[in-house]
Amino acid sequence: MMRDEDLLINQAQTGDRNALNELISFFWHSVYRFISYRTGNPEDAKEITQETFIKVFLALPNYQKTDATFKTYLNRIALNSITDFWRKKGRIPMVVELAEYHQPLAEADQPEAQVLNREMSEAIAGLLKELPADQRRTVELRIMAGLPVKDTAIAMGKSDAAIKMLQQRAMKNLRILLQARGIVENHTGR
Repeated sequence: MMRDEDLLINQAQTGDRNALNELISFFWHSVYRFISYRTGNPEDAKEITQETFIKVFLALPNYQKTDATFKTYLNRIALNSITDFWRKKGRIPMVVELAEYHQPLAEADQPEAQVLNREMSEAIAGLLKELPADQRRTVELRIMAGLPVKDTAIAMGKSDAAIKMLQQRAMKNLRILLQARGIVENHTGR
């Protein structure tokens, strides 16, 4: 468990290496998972995560607490790092399996469940591309990155209510797309 986040940030801003290391250790995995989901390549994700934390280290002295959480701040830097990475490589981002991003450890010993989850995740990952950009981005931030509504709203420059509506519409549209392709059954009787 991490000590008080604000205290660690303040200490890291004044050059305390132990505080900086504690912040990095605490947030590394979630930033890596977010980047891994976006890139689809573990090696690229490691490189971009390292680049992200270098940028965080360099920008930390100027960091000022806002309504957004520190995790939102990190994810913004991560998104910029991903964009820079793709620009430098001249490549287009891959769509990845959601199962690789959010696979519960309990399923590791259940190959059948893994296959079914992977197939569903592949279908959902493909369908995400069909959503309007704001809905897709909301799903990425809220569900994939696990950001709270408030942080997602700040990251997207929208109100909390707008994010809730975008998420609701995205889930409804994904359900409709899954049903239209026969991936899930329509249980509503409509």
